[in-house]
Amino acid sequence: MKRWAKVALVTLAVVIGLAGAGFGAAVRYAHHVEGEVGRDDILGQASALPKITEAPEYVIVNGGATTPPPAAAGAENFLILGVDTRATWTPSQPSRSDTIMLVHVDANHGHASVVSIPRDSYVYVPLVPGRWSGGKTKINAAYAWGGAPLVVQVVSHLTGLTIDHVVRVDFAAVRRITDIVGGVDVTIRKAVTDGRTGYRFHAGVNHLDGKHAEIYVRQRYGLAEGDFDRVKRQQQYLHALGDKILSMGVVANPLRLNSLLTAVAKSLVVDAGLDLTATARELSALRTQDLDFATVPSTGFVHSAAGTANRLDTAGCRALFLALRDDTMADYFRGHPSYRAVTGA
Repeated sequence: MKRWAKVALVTLAVVIGLAGAGFGAAVRYAHHVEGEVGRDDILGQASALPKITEAPEYVIVNGGATTPPPAAAGAENFLILGVDTRATWTPSQPSRSDTIMLVHVDANHGHASVVSIPRDSYVYVPLVPGRWSGGKTKINAAYAWGGAPLVVQVVSHLTGLTIDHVVRVDFAAVRRITDIVGGVDVTIRKAVTDGRTGYRFHAGVNHLDGKHAEIYVRQRYGLAEGDFDRVKRQQQYLHALGDKILSMGVVANPLRLNSLLTAVAKSLVVDAGLDLTATARELSALRTQDLDFATVPSTGFVHSAAGTANRLDTAGCRALFLALRDDTMADYFRGHPSYRAVTGA
């Protein structure tokens, strides 16, 4: 099975009707793609799961409360899951989501923070009868044992956040999407060869067509920080792809824009309650410069029954999750500039 993580920004482009195309165009395109997007009652299924009674480890609560206070009014949290199938997917399939991104849109709908949760993050996953006895393990196992609803529950417990909407992305269409926009340019700090394909990326600017974009965002081995460098590549690629989508070569070309949106829409499943047109109205002013990228902080590794996992940084996670909850991500990024995605490994 292909496991590669890339396209949350393209997902958001569809969800908001292609931010940057203008208010009227955003609403029109949201109408256009609505019928192509799959629907699933993911949040309803998540709410029907048994409640997690384990005390949250990375959530700051006030006055000894067992649950955190509500999030800032008006802000929204989208959970993006990258998988390889859409129509035939069932929770019983032995697949994992190697892309988990939390997209926080601020209360003014003028800024979005994209937070990557590495697939090997060591987190609490509750009991799954017949599959898992409960405890800490790699977060991507949650998808294998309980599908998108269980991931929603696990991420909500991890962060203390309410998940307002879920977008599941089938990455099979990404090659075509990249080629539709004419490829993207990424800047790489150091030359590196992908051991799986033998393709060599040179230091400096690399132009990626669909084939090489897939290689770029899939590569894990051969990178100094492994999956963390892959996450940085994903974030960098998403930003480059967003810039290209919003460039005159895509937005001003109706045929290319239509092809792009149709391809993306067919690769999506969203929660049953997500109104694409209303979301387009709310978020149509967003541009790529209004996006910031972060990765859930970790410190070292822990050896588990599932293999080597990423040990989360307790203080770092609490600061990040509190900023998400309180809608103060602008302040957070001023204090953590190193978390922004600039160049790829």
